[in-house]
Amino acid sequence: MDSTAIAVVEWVINLVRAYAIAGLIFAFLFVTFLVKRVDSGAQGWALGFRVLIIPGVVAFWPMFAIRLLRGKGHPTEKNAHRLAAKQSAGAQ
Repeated sequence: MDSTAIAVVEWVINLVRAYAIAGLIFAFLFVTFLVKRVDSGAQGWALGFRVLIIPGVVAFWPMFAIRLLRGKGHPTEKNAHRLAAKQSAGAQ
């Protein structure tokens, strides 16, 4: 391997490491204080639930950070069935 390839691999490893460390810091704050703001159904859940969601929060922390910044709550599913049900409910 030449030195350029080694430098690129080291850079990628450092980037992944920084992402994981940022995710761990965010996950600790998120599961401790902020999960209720994104999903009101998580209020009152036990420590086991919070520990269980840590790997997912570490992996997808930018998505949760954006949801917190935008102030969005629990997402509502939008598919053909829900849209049809909503239209038929509005027609009655």
